[in-house]
Amino acid sequence: MNPFVGKTYAESIAYIAERHGGRTALIFEGRHHTFADIKREADAASRKLAALGLQPGDTIALWCPNRPEFAWVWLGASEMGLVTVILNTRLKREEFVYQIAQSDSRAVVVPGPGAFRDFLGELADVPPDRFPRLRHVIALDSPGPDRPEALDWTALPDDGPLPAMERDPGKPALIAYSSGTTAQPKGAVLSHCIWRKAYDGGTYLDLGPDERLFLSVPLFGVLGCLNGLLTFWAHGASIVLEQRFEADSCIRALRDLRCTQIHLLPSMLDRLSAHPEFDPAAFPQLRGGVILSSDPAVMERATRELDAPGFITGYGLTESTGLVARCRWDQPLAVRTACQGWPLPDCHLRIVDPESGQDMPAGEPGEIWIGGYSVMLGYYNKPEETARAITPDGWLRSGDMGYLREDGAVVFLRRLKDGYKHKGFNVSTPEVEAAIQQHPGVAAAAVVGVPDPEAGEIGVAYVMPTEDSDLDEADVLGFLKDRLSSFKLPAHVFVVESFPLTSGTGKVQKFKLREDAIGRLRREAPAAG
Repeated sequence: MNPFVGKTYAESIAYIAERHGGRTALIFEGRHHTFADIKREADAASRKLAALGLQPGDTIALWCPNRPEFAWVWLGASEMGLVTVILNTRLKREEFVYQIAQSDSRAVVVPGPGAFRDFLGELADVPPDRFPRLRHVIALDSPGPDRPEALDWTALPDDGPLPAMERDPGKPALIAYSSGTTAQPKGAVLSHCIWRKAYDGGTYLDLGPDERLFLSVPLFGVLGCLNGLLTFWAHGASIVLEQRFEADSCIRALRDLRCTQIHLLPSMLDRLSAHPEFDPAAFPQLRGGVILSSDPAVMERATRELDAPGFITGYGLTESTGLVARCRWDQPLAVRTACQGWPLPDCHLRIVDPESGQDMPAGEPGEIWIGGYSVMLGYYNKPEETARAITPDGWLRSGDMGYLREDGAVVFLRRLKDGYKHKGFNVSTPEVEAAIQQHPGVAAAAVVGVPDPEAGEIGVAYVMPTEDSDLDEADVLGFLKDRLSSFKLPAHVFVVESFPLTSGTGKVQKFKLREDAIGRLRREAPAAG
């Protein structure tokens, strides 16, 4: 039975502190923090924030790399009814300005001097009128005399009365912004149910107090904060937290601190396996974790190279408070690589024809719809976008294409917008991209669909050539002719030096490519006529 059902942040933090008390919860730079410390630090953060006059319902932006204070501020803010806005630490100027302003943040918490970027300086360079509701800039480390506008977190009083704790688990507690690959980022508002979801996700890993996670993925992402911190803490397990991934420190932690789980990006696996000291025999207790990839070959490789049997996949969105489906760690690898898993308790999935709204039978693809307690409350201050995303009866339109198998497992295929319909035929842009990237002169490819008066939509491919390649449109189309059906062939190929990318995640911003393609074709139209 899930002990976090109906619990708020405050009640959840009190529960893990009481249940696991003096056990180690977090190891960072050699220092051990216990579960009792989590409550003590969160309560101290609540007192500091209350001393600034912040009230329940106020939003507070947390723009911070991996460090324990990330957790203390987040938990302390959300337990007293504030809404924590988690920001990607790689955001460019206009991106962080937009998110702080759009979220109506009353305060922003950042590192002090010495971080990998000058957070305080960049904020100070923004005209104050661009942050109309911002009242406090708070530095976790002493800001020094050069930043008199910033408050010193360490100097804020934490000996006052503990503010009233939020007792309604349905209230907003967290805002997490989408990556913005298809449009301006939207802030998904999540409730206190995040602890309930974290516990259920951990049962698929059979987590317990003896488990230990190596965690270096960013805490500002769902993989770090929900599937990392909260999932392991909800089960009394501990975490080795690193500011950033370094292969040598990862190897030491796996070996010396006896980590049993690891969360990885594919690039981390590359660096780890290439390290001269890498030897999985040195950490036989490692049994799995999560690798952020939908490519079965990547999970197979992680299983093989790390000699760890339990790497798993899953399916979920920020808007669904993370995972809604997951495989078990001890299922055969062939099962775990063939699907994204089965629904978590009280999470519901439907496959719907995106045009007719009719439910699709097992095995037939359509849009994945998500229902249940963990669907976001909405997009912050974006009612029209919220209405488009959530149906009147509470189903979240994921924007993903997939299907349900007869056994209830969900299979993710692609983003709906990563496809288009050409003369009535559905075209998968990832399929076309994969075919283009087989060309020896192509370093990377991205394909988008754009409107066409005759075909409905046509494909436009953007390709980046390799350094020694003299690539042009004819080369690419000639290469694809025998590899793709005619309706899948791009109508145009543009050779470019780079793609527009989202800060922090490195995802291609296809909405910008789509806008660029429409502009290029519009300019070419008179000549074509």
